[in-house]
Amino acid sequence: RTRSEADISVEFLGRKFAAPWLPANMASVVNEDVCKWLAFNNYPYIYHRFGDTRKFLQRARAEAWPLISISVGVKDVDKELIKDIFESKCRVDWITIDIAHADSILTKEMIACIKYYLRDRDVKVIAGNVCTPEAIRNLIKWGADAAKVGIAGGGACSTKNMTGFHVPMFSCVKNCDYNG
Repeated sequence: RTRSEADISVEFLGRKFAAPWLPANMASVVNEDVCKWLAFNNYPYIYHRFGDTRKFLQRARAEAWPLISISVGVKDVDKELIKDIFESKCRVDWITIDIAHADSILTKEMIACIKYYLRDRDVKVIAGNVCTPEAIRNLIKWGADAAKVGIAGGGACSTKNMTGFHVPMFSCVKNCDYNG
């Protein structure tokens, strides 16, 4: 009857959140304090991969955050982080594989690494970024629970600025409408 009664909550990866948006996992958008505020106010987030992820995980664990969500790349150092999370029994709820074009063998290998080491935990894997339906099908086939859609949509994006490659967000979303 009125906009103040509107329910804009959304369910995503088995959790219900207050709103249907997810801030970009970029250092210029989210930091530890922003992530903490989002976690405790029932909003999703993904901590960027260019900080001290081990320190971030220790803080989130010590403060009993309701959601612990990180980003990784696809290099050996990222696989070592996954092994460390396994060995330390550190809780993490979401791991986002965050690379410029995720429809690659490196993403497939990283999903396999996460699923192998953290198979006994309820860790959700988000993989991205992609811009085609075929790429989404591949990510799902490889074991991702969700896909990040969009290639270099922001003006400050290093992918766009360094390579000149990008796909406008509206086009990505329209092209990647996935129905199984």
